[in-house]
Amino acid sequence: MKDQCIKYLFSLLFFVISFKSISQVSDTFPKNQRKEMIFTFPEQEIYKCVNDYLPKFSLASLDGGIIDSEILKGKPTVINLWFTNCAPCIVEIPVLNEIKREYSSEVNFVAITFQEPHVVKSFLKSIKFDFFHLVNSKAYLETFGFFGYPKTIILDQDLKVMKIEKGFATYQNTKVENEIEFKRRISSHLNELLLTSRN
Repeated sequence: MKDQCIKYLFSLLFFVISFKSISQVSDTFPKNQRKEMIFTFPEQEIYKCVNDYLPKFSLASLDGGIIDSEILKGKPTVINLWFTNCAPCIVEIPVLNEIKREYSSEVNFVAITFQEPHVVKSFLKSIKFDFFHLVNSKAYLETFGFFGYPKTIILDQDLKVMKIEKGFATYQNTKVENEIEFKRRISSHLNELLLTSRN
């Protein structure tokens, strides 16, 4: 995951340098001869997983056990990809906890990080994150390819990826409005999956 972060930082640096260089070149032309330039960040490969099945895993839990992905079958599942130094990850934890309280009897809630157990345990002493935690998952997370944190993956009862939500810190409204919209989106996906499974 360190390699992915470095790759993202280099992409961002390249973007900034390129924008500055091209802006300087553009300034040498009359305004009526300048062409509009559009920049994009690298595509996040994780979104290619939508409508496919979650890659299988056997990962370490926070208490030292090994959890197999097959144990999640039979219920919809919410998987949050995060790490303790990620500010956008931390800001959405209270909303994720709310969603978990509302759906805990019908939905699995799992958090996956590349970090070691002692780091996560130390974090959880000060901030409650009421998901089931899987740790030391660097190799598994790399199977998703390039992506930015956090990501919330919503699976159906057969572990098919139905939706991947980005962190609400990227939304364009106030923090409160972003929280409401984030919760609405995830709740809507879960309600649809639960309705389908009951019929």
